[in-house]
Amino acid sequence: MAGYKFGNKANFGENTTLSGSFQYVLGSGNSNSADYTAVGGLSNTVTSTGEESLVWGSGSQVSGSNNLVVGGSHVIENACDFNIVGGTTCSGTGGGFDGNLMCGGNLKSTNRYNLTVGTNNINDTDNNGLGGHIVGGKANTLSGSNYGLMIGSGNTGPTDYHNGIQMGQEGVVQNNKYGAISTSAGKFAAVGDAQLTTHLVYRGQTTNNTATVIYNQANSAAKWLLAANDSVIVKATVIGRKAGDAGQSAAYEVIAAFKNQGGTSTIGTTGVTKRVLNEDTGTTNYDATLAVNNTDDTFELKVTGDTGHNVNWMAHVEVMVLNVA
Repeated sequence: MAGYKFGNKANFGENTTLSGSFQYVLGSGNSNSADYTAVGGLSNTVTSTGEESLVWGSGSQVSGSNNLVVGGSHVIENACDFNIVGGTTCSGTGGGFDGNLMCGGNLKSTNRYNLTVGTNNINDTDNNGLGGHIVGGKANTLSGSNYGLMIGSGNTGPTDYHNGIQMGQEGVVQNNKYGAISTSAGKFAAVGDAQLTTHLVYRGQTTNNTATVIYNQANSAAKWLLAANDSVIVKATVIGRKAGDAGQSAAYEVIAAFKNQGGTSTIGTTGVTKRVLNEDTGTTNYDATLAVNNTDDTFELKVTGDTGHNVNWMAHVEVMVLNVA
């Protein structure tokens, strides 16, 4: 319908359809069925559930409420609310896409409170309804994580990756890691076959003088997997401090090489190189070392305290991985 009407509707354009209240349409071929909305451009569709939205551009379909959508060919599904989307061919799906900012081309996000920019990125993050991710660059995929950052190109995230950062080109984050920072600069054959993971924080407590394995996030499920055909160098800087007035502490740097060949994981031929950085009086039994667990195909960081004392331990762990099939 060409021309215009005033009142609780305003229509400036042609071939438009209005079927709600307090609507404003400018352009051609637009369909607006939601209340309190404004639509401008060419061939946009706002369904009845897209109330209180502003849509400007061409070919977008909006069914979520309280959205600002500009550009072309975007799809915002029902129950995907309070988002800002710009660029072209971006989609918010899954009914939990709320409070997002997307800007770029061919982007996808399926969870809440995410920032997705660039081109061909997928921010497909669904972990008990949590989100809070940032994905930027080109052709990155972050899935199933919470509170992460991925920037660069061709990177891949796992189903459980928490509070971490993946940077560079064609890297892959190992599953179930916390607060990790990983970098890569391309691949030989497969994504993640040449990369460095830094700033893994391990922590744990000992109560005796028995060697005890400590883990990333103090979580035994966060072991580092030695995958088939991996060659790995691990460097750990470790510090332990006893609770109490004396506060004795000790610090070590341990380095070792590992590999997995044919499903069998081994430690390097030279074993563990250890450097003692500090050992206070009263820390005679304290120690730190690296070992291989061939049952789980993992490396282990082991620390030793003293009998009858609570000693808190933490470590900065770096892992360099080369995978050759």
